[in-house]
Amino acid sequence: MEISLLLAQIMGLYLLLEGLVVLTRRKFVLNIVNDISRHKALMFVTGAMVFILGLLVVLSHNVWEASWRVIPTIIGWAMVVKGVAIFFVPRVVMNKAKKFAKNRNMAVLAGIIAVAVGAYLVYVGFGLGA
Repeated sequence: MEISLLLAQIMGLYLLLEGLVVLTRRKFVLNIVNDISRHKALMFVTGAMVFILGLLVVLSHNVWEASWRVIPTIIGWAMVVKGVAIFFVPRVVMNKAKKFAKNRNMAVLAGIIAVAVGAYLVYVGFGLGA
């Protein structure tokens, strides 16, 4: 299977699920952010996982073309940047995440964007348009 399709399937399903959770369980998401920010080891592990997963994406799929295939690349690079930020400025990242989760409008917007991008990646990744 082409790596672009596999990444579209995995990221698409994840973003659909994440977006739905953000839209339907905002308080739950805020509690998770608060829990992570209180535990340094958990914050470190979170940063490491985000960084490693981002590296896996960009090292295997660094595609910059005017098509849907650029979406996993952009997400992968965003993960690398976020992982590095969690390592070096964890409090800044967590404070921004808390503010974001507390702001209902921003949380709804993020949930809608995640669902939309996820649905599109599922659509192309599973060949539903063919």
